[in-house]
Amino acid sequence: MANASEKRRGFPFTAGLALFLVLLLSGCEWELFNVDDGKDGDDDEEQEQVTSQVTGLELGVSDLDMSLPVYQNGLDMRRVETVTTENSIRVILESPGSPLQATLTLIEYTDGLGRNLQDNPGKIVFYTPDAEALGNQFSTAGGNLTLPPTEQPGFGVVGFGRDPDNNLIEIAETDEVPLIMLGAVGIGASDLEAARDFYRDQVGLTEKRFIETDRYDEYIMGTPEGLSSLSLVLMHWTDDVERRYQGNETSIRLISEDPQEVIDRTLSEDDEHPRDPDGNRLIIDEEPADLSIPD
Repeated sequence: MANASEKRRGFPFTAGLALFLVLLLSGCEWELFNVDDGKDGDDDEEQEQVTSQVTGLELGVSDLDMSLPVYQNGLDMRRVETVTTENSIRVILESPGSPLQATLTLIEYTDGLGRNLQDNPGKIVFYTPDAEALGNQFSTAGGNLTLPPTEQPGFGVVGFGRDPDNNLIEIAETDEVPLIMLGAVGIGASDLEAARDFYRDQVGLTEKRFIETDRYDEYIMGTPEGLSSLSLVLMHWTDDVERRYQGNETSIRLISEDPQEVIDRTLSEDDEHPRDPDGNRLIIDEEPADLSIPD
């Protein structure tokens, strides 16, 4: 697995691709929404500023034999490594040829403990030069294509689906990428403002956009302008359907220019692991990363 010193840079997120990053819409239909540039938050001037970057998502699944074909054959992800522990089998995936440091780790637990792996309120976003082809490929591989890729005036072609554990998959077409690639990962947030503040002020991510729709609100978190990375989407649903924001088998992988500082800020008193306000674990590479903006 790539470490901090192997961080990939230099992918030119042009205006077209940036638009897709803003329009990470969830659900089975498009709705009216308001977008904010994310510059209204108050900075904590007394706390040292650090810069961090999301590099992956770890996600519990009920059956790797069912999930892997969907992600490998349906979404063109490649197996990087398989790790077996005393209570799990972990398969690390990446998008071949992607300029981003971005992994998806699927975890099948073998300890016999009952876990609810069907109600994750987040999503996983893939960019592609041909959404219709990817939608068909995803469906053929066993994915549930809930909304086939459709032209949305002013926004391009977007589709939605579900993996075998009901995780939301978004497929966004753009000519800004030459291949299928993992572009963003999303997690649910019981208190959206608190989650935004935590990931901005404690973790060191940059608030990029706020989106408000009839079904949910979300913040897009990333890195400063000029530094491309996997994005983190913080989602709070407002459609009166009860969501399970805590107790999900999800973890966020990060690198930071000051990892020990971020670990100290986010350490949970309950189990001495870095965690966010909803209990999602933060897996922080202990090697300091060079996150300076390229010239």
